[in-house]
Amino acid sequence: MVIFATAVRFLLFSLTIAALAYYLLSILAATRFFSQTRLNTDSPSLPVTIMIPLCGADAGAYENYATFCRQDYSEYQIVFGVRDNQDSSIPIIQKLMADFPARDVELVICPETIGPNLKVSNLQNMLGRVKHEQIVIVDGDVRVGENYLRHIVPPLSGRKVGLVTCLYRAAEASNTASILEAIGITAEFQPGVLVARLLEGMRFALGATMATKKKVLQSIGGFQVIADYLADDFMLGNLIWKAGYEVSLSSYIAQTIQGPLKFRSMIRHQIRLARGIRACRPIGNLGLILTNGTTLAVLYTILSGASEMSFLLLGSALAVRLTMSWLIGVRWLGDEILRKYIWLVPARDVLSFFIWCLGMAGKKVEWRGGRFELLNDGKMVRVS
Repeated sequence: MVIFATAVRFLLFSLTIAALAYYLLSILAATRFFSQTRLNTDSPSLPVTIMIPLCGADAGAYENYATFCRQDYSEYQIVFGVRDNQDSSIPIIQKLMADFPARDVELVICPETIGPNLKVSNLQNMLGRVKHEQIVIVDGDVRVGENYLRHIVPPLSGRKVGLVTCLYRAAEASNTASILEAIGITAEFQPGVLVARLLEGMRFALGATMATKKKVLQSIGGFQVIADYLADDFMLGNLIWKAGYEVSLSSYIAQTIQGPLKFRSMIRHQIRLARGIRACRPIGNLGLILTNGTTLAVLYTILSGASEMSFLLLGSALAVRLTMSWLIGVRWLGDEILRKYIWLVPARDVLSFFIWCLGMAGKKVEWRGGRFELLNDGKMVRVS
């Protein structure tokens, strides 16, 4: 029993040291990314279609959608898509079309499905109304500035670039659950994206923005090839990368708008994301234990009987963790929510460890009112 306890303490100590190294690596990855030469937004613009698949009205829906109508860009189309003619977002889109009559805005209502991922089915239904070769896929909770397209689209003019994606931050959080979720975006998830980019390059996409070309989409088999996957954004980027194209991470920072969240709903959402990551990147998901340095240090302190060494390790973990969060989340990503609530980062870390454990333990997820089981390759099947 003593040998086992000693082994556990040594494991926790080693993992905490590795987590400290990961936090420092995150700072290095962010420094390299944010110091790179910024894109010249005066480049010739390519005509583009923005595709926004919807399932109900998101928080701040009208203003979210309106930001895409205010783009400082020469030629673009916006296609919204819903599957139900009673969808709550339809009146908002109709008002938008009336308020911006000069914009080329279309609404597609079609219930046809090509797989269990209804968002991908929605995109497939919308594709027939797309006028331009360049397409930008965004979620309905995304809000952008007027120079968004001028940042996102130009890299697609190169032959090698098959997809452009971008980092994002939460712009609003109105209760504790939404604040904790917002903190996780910029203090945990986005640093992980930057580390992945540094170590292996971009091999995936982020759902807040996925810009590509129709011919690139066709080269991987179209939306049909990702219609069975939960993590459609990851798979779209990964398949385009496997087809020999580059996935480019833009310097543009998008915003997501979150309404009030119930704590239980937030936990379900986080578990779905965790299990989706595990299904798509099992080895990478195992490595996410290193993002939980705060919790690992706390566990080591408890099992070490609150020794002087354990407190030194805990203090170091907290100092480096908060420094990384401030530099990446506040300074470089401009997250005002994190600036105000950075003291909640340790609490978010404990929650993240709990979610990571639950993500490792099961395969079932809840999404848009349905229950699904994830298969080992990341595909999902509906269960009762």
